[in-house]
Amino acid sequence: MCIVSDRHESIIKAASRIYPGVPHFACIWHLWKNVYSRYRKSDEMLSGVFYSMANAYTQEEFDMLMEKVEKVDIRVKEYLDLAGREKWARLYAPVNRAWTMTSNIVESINSAIVQARELLIYDFLEEVRMMFGRWNHTNRQNGSYTFTTLGKKFNELLSINEYKSTRMKVIPATEYLHTVIDDGRRFIVCLEKKTCTCKEFQMEEMPCPHAWAVFKSKNLTADNYCSNLYKPETVVKTYDVPVYPLPDESERKIPASISEEIVLPLRYKRPPGRPKKKRDKPLTEFLPNKRSNSCSRSGHEGHNRRSCRNEPRRK
Repeated sequence: MCIVSDRHESIIKAASRIYPGVPHFACIWHLWKNVYSRYRKSDEMLSGVFYSMANAYTQEEFDMLMEKVEKVDIRVKEYLDLAGREKWARLYAPVNRAWTMTSNIVESINSAIVQARELLIYDFLEEVRMMFGRWNHTNRQNGSYTFTTLGKKFNELLSINEYKSTRMKVIPATEYLHTVIDDGRRFIVCLEKKTCTCKEFQMEEMPCPHAWAVFKSKNLTADNYCSNLYKPETVVKTYDVPVYPLPDESERKIPASISEEIVLPLRYKRPPGRPKKKRDKPLTEFLPNKRSNSCSRSGHEGHNRRSCRNEPRRK
């Protein structure tokens, strides 16, 4: 179990009080936006390097990518180290984060309740309750009618790893221990412990391409080597408890102790101006698009074929 957020102080404080002992990680998307706001010139060159580094499986891969960051802008390296590698790099995390590297699920819920936020508090809560009821039912139905070994997303990832395992050479050492040669590099796969020296097998809890190569050499299936979290029956259990509908407001029996209670408004002074309805957009969303049109006649940028006044390019 872990918590992923944008590192806001109030979230960190509340999470540490309500969930003591649960590790708190940084959303890598928000973290890199902070890097961009400080060191804009390094964004284009280091953006892909940072995300690869955050998802790196081995120490060698992480160090190689960090060296690239240091050569481009040492200030970015110092900022990431100051944030704490264990907060954003999957390799240094004290628990297995798997694919939970961003807070996208929270952002998705925020966008889904944009219209509901305009309602009064009671109507807002009822709208959110019905929304989660619909989602709960849909996810339970999808899990019930999935007849593959894994869910749709994870079954596709498993097929990709199987495809990558082609042309790999397997050299058995024991019944469970094997050496896999992949493009000249050696990897050791242990089926008993479900591990591989590439670290992908144990970190994603799903067979990596090297493990797949061993499966093919021994005529095994991947069913018993995947985490139960990826299987449809687990999805069904997750959404097994339904969100029950409520009767009409006129038919509800409210205890007198609640109906007679007087709720006073908060001691809150509304600030001047119209309430904000839209989120604050980062600077990156206001930057002009650097892509430009390219003429199919001359090959030059900045205009199209109709307005071209240059000589046609030689074929």
